[in-house]
Amino acid sequence: MHFSSPSGTQTIQIQENENRTITLEDFEPGSREFHLTIEMCGENAKCEIIGRAQSKGSDRKIWKVEQVYQGHNQTGHIQLRGTAEDQAFLEFDGGAILAEASTQSDAEVTEKIILFDQAKGRALPILTVKTDNVKTAGHGASIAPINSELLLYLQSRGIEKKEAETLIKKGFLDLVENPDSSNRK
Repeated sequence: MHFSSPSGTQTIQIQENENRTITLEDFEPGSREFHLTIEMCGENAKCEIIGRAQSKGSDRKIWKVEQVYQGHNQTGHIQLRGTAEDQAFLEFDGGAILAEASTQSDAEVTEKIILFDQAKGRALPILTVKTDNVKTAGHGASIAPINSELLLYLQSRGIEKKEAETLIKKGFLDLVENPDSSNRK
């Protein structure tokens, strides 16, 4: 399932033995808010959420993405990455809620934002565990300005600053095209 420039509120249920990957992409201009709730309803339900966002100009983009675990042996991962530049703002609020009925579940929430210019960002991964029977649960976040040493390295190789910043953004957001494997020896 794929969401492009998502906004509004969406709820998705993952049933027993269902395995779903959800991709979120927002590279279009404009401010918007998006709230996605994944309800893990059945035993062995699995859901991976991979999100990429870019906020530019004076845009404000806010994503709240949560997974609610309600059964046995459920697996969920939320991985959000984004860049903010100019005067923009980007916020990720990812969360995993392991309900009391959740047993032997695996939950992970990771959020990363790179800032350019005067942009601001906020990453707030939240892990709520209401059960003592958890397989694994973890969360992490990072917000940092562009790596000046990497930028300097690329510039020292003859790459203009704007082009170097674009390369760093594409690499960070995993937007680099893979070379055709048929050309390999």
